[in-house]
Amino acid sequence: MPRILPLFFTLILFAAACSNEPNVEIPAEIASLENLTIIEADAKPVYSISLTPAASYGDTEDVMIGQMGQFSVDEIGRVYVADFSQNVIHAYAPDGSYLRQIGREGDGPGEFRRINAIRPGDRYLHVLDTGAMRISRFSLDTHTFVGNQAVPFEFKAEGGFVSFPGNFHIASSDHYLIHFGTGFTSALDNSDIEPKDRGQLLNRATGEFEEGFVYEFRISEAIVHREGGSMSIMSPDYKRRSLTVVNNNQLTHGFSEDLLFKFYDLDGAYQKAVWQPYEKPELNRNEVLLEYADRDEPWRGMIRNDNMPETWPAYRHLVLDDENRIWAAAYTDDEETYDWRVFSDEGELLGTFTWPRNREIAEIRNGSAYTRETDEETGLQEIVKYRIQLN
Repeated sequence: MPRILPLFFTLILFAAACSNEPNVEIPAEIASLENLTIIEADAKPVYSISLTPAASYGDTEDVMIGQMGQFSVDEIGRVYVADFSQNVIHAYAPDGSYLRQIGREGDGPGEFRRINAIRPGDRYLHVLDTGAMRISRFSLDTHTFVGNQAVPFEFKAEGGFVSFPGNFHIASSDHYLIHFGTGFTSALDNSDIEPKDRGQLLNRATGEFEEGFVYEFRISEAIVHREGGSMSIMSPDYKRRSLTVVNNNQLTHGFSEDLLFKFYDLDGAYQKAVWQPYEKPELNRNEVLLEYADRDEPWRGMIRNDNMPETWPAYRHLVLDDENRIWAAAYTDDEETYDWRVFSDEGELLGTFTWPRNREIAEIRNGSAYTRETDEETGLQEIVKYRIQLN
Protein backbone atom coordinates (compact mmCIF):
# COMPACT_ATOMS: atom_id res chain seq x y z
CA MET A 1 0.00 0.00 0.00
CA PRO A 2 1.54 3.34 -0.99
CA ARG A 3 2.46 5.62 1.82
CA ILE A 4 0.55 8.89 1.79
CA LEU A 5 2.12 11.78 3.61
CA PRO A 6 -0.12 14.67 4.65
CA LEU A 7 1.03 18.16 3.79
CA PHE A 8 1.24 20.63 6.61
CA PHE A 9 1.08 24.36 6.11
CA THR A 10 1.73 27.03 8.66
CA LEU A 11 0.08 30.32 9.27
CA ILE A 12 1.67 33.34 10.85
CA LEU A 13 -0.77 34.98 13.20
CA PHE A 14 0.04 38.35 14.66
CA ALA A 15 -0.99 39.38 18.15
CA ALA A 16 -3.27 42.37 17.78
CA ALA A 17 -3.08 43.46 21.38
CA CYS A 18 0.49 44.66 21.24
CA SER A 19 2.81 45.35 18.31
CA ASN A 20 5.77 44.16 20.38
CA GLU A 21 4.34 40.65 20.75
CA PRO A 22 6.34 37.99 18.85
CA ASN A 23 4.82 36.26 15.85
CA VAL A 24 3.11 32.98 16.64
CA GLU A 25 3.63 30.23 14.08
CA ILE A 26 0.62 27.93 14.10
CA PRO A 27 0.16 24.85 11.90
CA ALA A 28 -2.94 25.24 9.75
CA GLU A 29 -4.57 22.10 11.16
CA ILE A 30 -4.35 23.64 14.64
CA ALA A 31 -5.37 27.15 13.60
CA SER A 32 -8.51 25.77 11.94
CA LEU A 33 -9.85 24.32 15.20
CA GLU A 34 -12.94 25.94 16.66
CA ASN A 35 -12.89 27.18 20.27
CA LEU A 36 -9.10 27.02 20.32
CA THR A 37 -7.30 28.55 23.30
CA ILE A 38 -3.64 29.39 22.69
CA ILE A 39 -1.30 29.59 25.67
CA GLU A 40 1.84 31.65 25.09
CA ALA A 41 5.05 29.64 24.97
CA ASP A 42 6.53 31.72 27.80
CA ALA A 43 3.32 31.96 29.85
CA LYS A 44 3.82 32.22 33.60
CA PRO A 45 2.04 29.55 35.65
CA VAL A 46 -0.62 30.59 38.13
CA TYR A 47 0.70 28.34 40.92
CA SER A 48 3.85 26.64 42.08
CA ILE A 49 3.29 22.91 42.51
CA SER A 50 4.88 20.55 45.01
CA LEU A 51 4.26 16.85 45.69
CA THR A 52 4.73 15.31 49.14
CA PRO A 53 4.77 11.52 49.78
CA ALA A 54 1.73 10.38 51.77
CA ALA A 55 1.33 6.59 51.43
CA SER A 56 2.46 3.56 49.44
CA TYR A 57 0.70 0.43 48.18
CA GLY A 58 2.39 -2.85 47.35
CA ASP A 59 3.85 -5.92 49.00
CA THR A 60 3.16 -6.53 52.68
CA GLU A 61 4.35 -9.17 55.15
CA ASP A 62 1.40 -11.35 54.18
CA VAL A 63 0.82 -10.40 50.53
CA MET A 64 3.22 -10.57 47.60
CA ILE A 65 2.20 -9.08 44.25
CA GLY A 66 3.49 -11.27 41.45
CA GLN A 67 3.35 -8.78 38.57
CA MET A 68 1.81 -5.38 39.17
CA GLY A 69 -0.63 -4.33 36.46
CA GLN A 70 -3.20 -1.56 36.14
CA PHE A 71 -4.45 0.25 39.22
CA SER A 72 -7.25 2.66 40.05
CA VAL A 73 -8.42 4.85 42.95
CA ASP A 74 -12.01 5.26 44.15
CA GLU A 75 -13.74 8.36 45.53
CA ILE A 76 -12.65 7.77 49.12
CA GLY A 77 -9.03 7.00 48.25
CA ARG A 78 -8.98 3.21 48.27
CA VAL A 79 -6.50 1.78 45.77
CA TYR A 80 -7.14 -1.30 43.61
CA VAL A 81 -4.13 -3.00 42.01
CA ALA A 82 -4.28 -5.76 39.40
CA ASP A 83 -1.90 -8.68 39.82
CA PHE A 84 -1.21 -10.06 36.33
CA SER A 85 0.55 -13.23 37.45
CA GLN A 86 -2.16 -14.31 39.91
CA ASN A 87 -5.16 -12.75 38.08
CA VAL A 88 -6.52 -11.11 41.22
CA ILE A 89 -7.06 -7.56 42.47
CA HIS A 90 -5.51 -6.29 45.69
CA ALA A 91 -7.48 -3.65 47.60
CA TYR A 92 -5.78 -1.13 49.91
CA ALA A 93 -7.11 1.46 52.35
CA PRO A 94 -6.18 5.11 51.70
CA ASP A 95 -3.36 4.91 54.26
CA GLY A 96 -1.75 1.96 52.44
CA SER A 97 -2.92 -0.82 54.75
CA TYR A 98 -4.06 -3.97 53.00
CA LEU A 99 -7.80 -4.66 52.86
CA ARG A 100 -8.40 -7.83 50.89
CA GLN A 101 -8.05 -9.78 47.69
CA ILE A 102 -10.83 -9.42 45.11
CA GLY A 103 -11.53 -12.29 42.73
CA ARG A 104 -9.28 -15.13 41.72
CA GLU A 105 -8.01 -16.88 38.60
CA GLY A 106 -10.59 -18.82 36.64
CA ASP A 107 -13.59 -18.66 34.33
CA GLY A 108 -16.37 -18.65 36.91
CA PRO A 109 -18.32 -15.72 38.40
CA GLY A 110 -15.96 -13.19 39.99
CA GLU A 111 -12.90 -14.84 38.45
CA PHE A 112 -10.40 -13.44 35.94
CA ARG A 113 -8.30 -14.54 33.01
CA ARG A 114 -6.67 -11.24 32.01
CA ILE A 115 -7.31 -7.99 33.88
CA ASN A 116 -6.97 -5.04 31.51
CA ALA A 117 -8.58 -2.14 33.36
CA ILE A 118 -10.24 -1.32 36.69
CA ARG A 119 -12.86 1.44 37.04
CA PRO A 120 -14.58 2.31 40.35
CA GLY A 121 -17.86 4.17 40.01
CA ASP A 122 -21.65 3.96 40.21
CA ARG A 123 -21.36 2.01 43.54
CA TYR A 124 -19.36 -0.77 41.89
CA LEU A 125 -15.84 -1.78 40.97
CA HIS A 126 -15.93 -2.57 37.24
CA VAL A 127 -13.17 -4.80 35.83
CA LEU A 128 -12.47 -5.43 32.14
CA ASP A 129 -11.22 -8.97 31.56
CA THR A 130 -10.22 -9.51 27.91
CA GLY A 131 -9.29 -13.11 28.59
CA ALA A 132 -12.94 -13.88 29.34
CA MET A 133 -14.12 -10.88 27.24
CA ARG A 134 -16.41 -9.47 29.91
CA ILE A 135 -16.72 -6.72 32.52
CA SER A 136 -17.20 -7.99 36.08
CA ARG A 137 -18.81 -5.87 38.79
CA PHE A 138 -18.07 -5.96 42.52
CA SER A 139 -19.75 -3.98 45.29
CA LEU A 140 -17.62 -1.09 46.51
CA ASP A 141 -19.11 -1.56 49.98
CA THR A 142 -18.37 -5.26 50.43
CA HIS A 143 -16.07 -6.04 47.47
CA THR A 144 -18.24 -9.06 46.71
CA PHE A 145 -19.12 -10.15 43.18
CA VAL A 146 -22.36 -8.74 41.73
CA GLY A 147 -22.51 -9.68 38.05
CA ASN A 148 -20.92 -9.87 34.60
CA GLN A 149 -21.41 -7.93 31.37
CA ALA A 150 -20.27 -9.74 28.23
CA VAL A 151 -18.29 -7.73 25.67
CA PRO A 152 -19.40 -8.95 22.22
CA PHE A 153 -16.08 -8.93 20.38
CA GLU A 154 -15.16 -10.95 17.31
CA PHE A 155 -11.52 -11.09 16.27
CA LYS A 156 -11.10 -9.85 12.70
CA ALA A 157 -7.89 -8.85 10.91
CA GLU A 158 -7.80 -6.59 7.86
CA GLY A 159 -4.97 -4.95 5.99
CA GLY A 160 -2.36 -6.20 8.46
CA PHE A 161 -4.19 -4.71 11.44
CA VAL A 162 -6.56 -5.91 14.12
CA SER A 163 -8.77 -3.84 16.43
CA PHE A 164 -9.22 -5.11 19.99
CA PRO A 165 -10.82 -3.89 23.25
CA GLY A 166 -8.03 -2.84 25.58
CA ASN A 167 -9.60 -0.29 27.92
CA PHE A 168 -12.97 1.08 29.00
CA HIS A 169 -14.72 3.78 31.01
CA ILE A 170 -18.12 4.13 32.64
CA ALA A 171 -20.04 6.47 30.32
CA SER A 172 -23.30 6.33 32.29
CA SER A 173 -25.42 3.90 34.28
CA ASP A 174 -26.60 2.55 30.91
CA HIS A 175 -23.39 2.44 28.86
CA TYR A 176 -19.73 1.53 28.95
CA LEU A 177 -17.34 3.29 26.59
CA ILE A 178 -15.10 0.56 25.18
CA HIS A 179 -11.75 1.70 23.78
CA PHE A 180 -10.47 -0.35 20.83
CA GLY A 181 -6.74 -0.23 20.28
CA THR A 182 -4.94 -1.32 17.12
CA GLY A 183 -2.62 -4.29 16.81
CA PHE A 184 -0.62 -5.65 13.90
CA THR A 185 -0.76 -9.04 12.18
CA SER A 186 2.10 -10.87 10.49
CA ALA A 187 0.14 -11.23 7.24
CA LEU A 188 -0.68 -8.36 4.90
CA ASP A 189 -3.56 -8.32 2.44
CA ASN A 190 -4.74 -5.97 -0.27
CA SER A 191 -7.28 -4.17 1.93
CA ASP A 192 -6.89 -0.41 1.85
CA ILE A 193 -7.47 -0.05 5.59
CA GLU A 194 -6.44 3.01 7.57
CA PRO A 195 -5.99 1.87 11.18
CA LYS A 196 -7.70 3.91 13.89
CA ASP A 197 -8.07 3.83 17.64
CA ARG A 198 -11.82 3.82 18.23
CA GLY A 199 -14.34 4.16 21.04
CA GLN A 200 -17.78 2.57 21.00
CA LEU A 201 -20.66 2.58 23.48
CA LEU A 202 -21.76 -0.77 24.88
CA ASN A 203 -25.42 -0.82 25.90
CA ARG A 204 -25.51 -2.54 29.29
CA ALA A 205 -29.19 -3.47 28.98
CA THR A 206 -29.07 -5.08 25.54
CA GLY A 207 -25.47 -6.28 25.73
CA GLU A 208 -24.85 -4.90 22.23
CA PHE A 209 -22.76 -2.07 20.85
CA GLU A 210 -24.52 1.07 19.72
CA GLU A 211 -24.19 1.95 16.04
CA GLY A 212 -21.18 4.03 15.06
CA PHE A 213 -18.10 5.12 16.96
CA VAL A 214 -17.82 7.83 19.59
CA TYR A 215 -14.37 8.69 18.27
CA GLU A 216 -11.79 7.61 15.70
CA PHE A 217 -8.21 8.81 16.27
CA ARG A 218 -4.92 8.06 14.53
CA ILE A 219 -2.91 5.29 16.15
CA SER A 220 0.41 5.55 17.92
CA GLU A 221 3.53 5.21 15.81
CA ALA A 222 5.51 1.97 15.82
CA ILE A 223 8.21 0.15 13.88
CA VAL A 224 6.82 -3.06 12.36
CA HIS A 225 9.07 -5.68 10.77
CA ARG A 226 7.45 -8.56 8.88
CA GLU A 227 9.57 -11.37 7.49
CA GLY A 228 8.91 -15.00 6.63
CA GLY A 229 5.51 -15.11 8.28
CA SER A 230 6.81 -13.66 11.55
CA MET A 231 6.54 -10.15 12.90
CA SER A 232 8.45 -7.89 15.29
CA ILE A 233 7.02 -4.66 16.73
CA MET A 234 8.68 -1.95 18.77
CA SER A 235 7.74 1.57 19.78
CA PRO A 236 10.82 3.54 20.89
CA ASP A 237 10.31 6.58 23.08
CA TYR A 238 10.82 8.95 20.14
CA LYS A 239 7.73 7.61 18.37
CA ARG A 240 4.63 9.78 18.65
CA ARG A 241 1.78 8.45 20.79
CA SER A 242 -1.98 8.76 20.49
CA LEU A 243 -3.42 9.23 23.99
CA THR A 244 -7.08 9.22 25.01
CA VAL A 245 -8.09 9.96 28.60
CA VAL A 246 -11.55 10.14 30.18
CA ASN A 247 -12.89 11.62 33.41
CA ASN A 248 -16.14 13.25 34.57
CA ASN A 249 -17.90 12.57 31.25
CA GLN A 250 -15.09 14.46 29.53
CA LEU A 251 -12.89 12.84 26.86
CA THR A 252 -9.55 14.39 25.99
CA HIS A 253 -7.29 13.33 23.14
CA GLY A 254 -3.72 14.27 22.37
CA PHE A 255 -1.11 13.21 19.82
CA SER A 256 2.29 13.76 21.37
CA GLU A 257 3.73 15.68 18.41
CA ASP A 258 2.33 18.88 19.97
CA LEU A 259 1.04 20.19 23.29
CA LEU A 260 -2.43 20.16 21.72
CA PHE A 261 -5.38 18.75 23.64
CA LYS A 262 -8.86 18.34 22.18
CA PHE A 263 -11.95 17.97 24.36
CA TYR A 264 -15.06 15.95 23.46
CA ASP A 265 -18.20 14.87 25.27
CA LEU A 266 -18.95 11.16 25.60
CA ASP A 267 -21.20 11.28 22.54
CA GLY A 268 -18.11 12.18 20.53
CA ALA A 269 -19.01 15.84 19.92
CA TYR A 270 -15.97 18.10 19.70
CA GLN A 271 -16.06 20.94 22.24
CA LYS A 272 -12.78 22.86 22.35
CA ALA A 273 -9.00 22.64 22.23
CA VAL A 274 -6.00 23.95 24.15
CA TRP A 275 -2.56 24.44 22.55
CA GLN A 276 0.78 25.72 23.77
CA PRO A 277 3.75 26.16 21.41
CA TYR A 278 6.68 24.09 22.64
CA GLU A 279 10.26 23.77 21.43
CA LYS A 280 10.88 20.05 21.45
CA PRO A 281 14.34 18.73 22.40
CA GLU A 282 16.59 17.72 19.53
CA LEU A 283 16.90 13.98 18.88
CA ASN A 284 20.45 12.71 18.50
CA ARG A 285 20.30 9.73 16.15
CA ASN A 286 23.75 8.44 17.13
CA GLU A 287 22.80 8.40 20.81
CA VAL A 288 19.67 6.38 20.03
CA LEU A 289 21.64 3.90 17.91
CA LEU A 290 24.17 3.51 20.72
CA GLU A 291 21.38 2.77 23.19
CA TYR A 292 20.24 -0.16 21.04
CA ALA A 293 23.71 -1.32 19.96
CA ASP A 294 23.70 -4.42 22.18
CA ARG A 295 20.23 -5.57 21.11
CA ASP A 296 19.75 -8.70 19.03
CA GLU A 297 18.41 -8.67 15.50
CA PRO A 298 15.94 -7.78 14.16
CA TRP A 299 15.59 -5.10 16.85
CA ARG A 300 18.92 -3.42 16.20
CA GLY A 301 18.28 -3.31 12.47
CA MET A 302 14.76 -1.97 12.94
CA ILE A 303 16.14 1.03 14.80
CA ARG A 304 19.05 1.50 12.39
CA ASN A 305 16.77 1.53 9.34
CA ASP A 306 14.07 3.73 10.86
CA ASN A 307 13.51 7.25 9.59
CA MET A 308 13.91 8.98 12.94
CA PRO A 309 12.43 12.44 13.53
CA GLU A 310 14.66 15.42 14.23
CA THR A 311 13.13 15.99 17.67
CA TRP A 312 11.66 14.10 20.58
CA PRO A 313 7.87 14.27 20.99
CA ALA A 314 6.40 17.18 22.92
CA TYR A 315 5.36 14.95 25.82
CA ARG A 316 5.30 11.35 27.03
CA HIS A 317 2.40 10.95 29.49
CA LEU A 318 -1.06 12.48 29.67
CA VAL A 319 -3.42 12.43 32.67
CA LEU A 320 -6.86 14.00 33.09
CA ASP A 321 -7.67 14.50 36.77
CA ASP A 322 -11.05 14.58 38.51
CA GLU A 323 -11.23 18.37 38.07
CA ASN A 324 -10.68 18.09 34.28
CA ARG A 325 -7.17 19.49 34.54
CA ILE A 326 -4.64 18.26 31.98
CA TRP A 327 -1.29 16.96 33.25
CA ALA A 328 1.31 16.41 30.51
CA ALA A 329 4.89 15.18 30.99
CA ALA A 330 6.91 17.25 28.50
CA TYR A 331 10.29 16.07 27.23
CA THR A 332 13.35 18.16 28.09
CA ASP A 333 17.09 17.91 27.42
CA ASP A 334 17.45 16.24 30.83
CA GLU A 335 17.15 12.49 30.25
CA GLU A 336 16.29 11.87 33.91
CA THR A 337 13.29 14.18 34.30
CA TYR A 338 10.11 15.45 32.67
CA ASP A 339 8.75 18.97 32.79
CA TRP A 340 5.19 18.31 33.93
CA ARG A 341 2.73 20.99 32.81
CA VAL A 342 -0.75 21.42 34.25
CA PHE A 343 -3.49 23.12 32.22
CA SER A 344 -7.08 23.93 33.06
CA ASP A 345 -9.70 22.83 30.56
CA GLU A 346 -10.28 26.54 29.90
CA GLY A 347 -6.73 26.93 28.64
CA GLU A 348 -4.86 28.35 31.62
CA LEU A 349 -1.34 27.23 32.54
CA LEU A 350 -1.85 26.35 36.19
CA GLY A 351 1.64 25.16 37.02
CA THR A 352 4.83 23.37 36.06
CA PHE A 353 7.22 21.14 38.00
CA THR A 354 10.22 18.93 37.34
CA TRP A 355 9.68 15.26 38.14
CA PRO A 356 11.80 12.08 37.75
CA ARG A 357 10.95 9.99 34.71
CA ASN A 358 11.10 6.78 36.74
CA ARG A 359 8.18 7.96 38.91
CA GLU A 360 5.41 7.79 36.34
CA ILE A 361 2.31 9.72 37.41
CA ALA A 362 -0.55 7.47 36.34
CA GLU A 363 -3.61 8.82 38.16
CA ILE A 364 -4.60 12.06 39.90
CA ARG A 365 -7.61 12.09 42.19
CA ASN A 366 -8.81 13.59 45.46
CA GLY A 367 -5.95 16.10 45.49
CA SER A 368 -3.28 13.40 45.21
CA ALA A 369 -1.04 12.05 42.47
CA TYR A 370 -0.44 8.31 42.26
CA THR A 371 2.79 7.05 40.74
CA ARG A 372 4.15 3.68 39.73
CA GLU A 373 7.70 3.26 41.03
CA THR A 374 10.30 0.49 40.92
CA ASP A 375 12.91 -0.17 43.60
CA GLU A 376 16.25 -0.21 41.76
CA GLU A 377 17.78 -2.76 44.14
CA THR A 378 14.93 -5.27 44.43
CA GLY A 379 13.07 -4.61 41.18
CA LEU A 380 9.79 -4.57 43.12
CA GLN A 381 7.08 -2.13 42.09
CA GLU A 382 4.80 -0.10 44.30
CA ILE A 383 2.18 2.61 44.00
CA VAL A 384 3.07 5.83 45.84
CA LYS A 385 0.58 8.56 46.74
CA TYR A 386 1.76 12.18 46.79
CA ARG A 387 -0.25 15.06 48.20
CA ILE A 388 -0.48 17.90 45.67
CA GLN A 389 0.06 21.43 46.94
CA LEU A 390 -0.77 24.45 44.81
CA ASN A 391 0.81 27.61 46.21
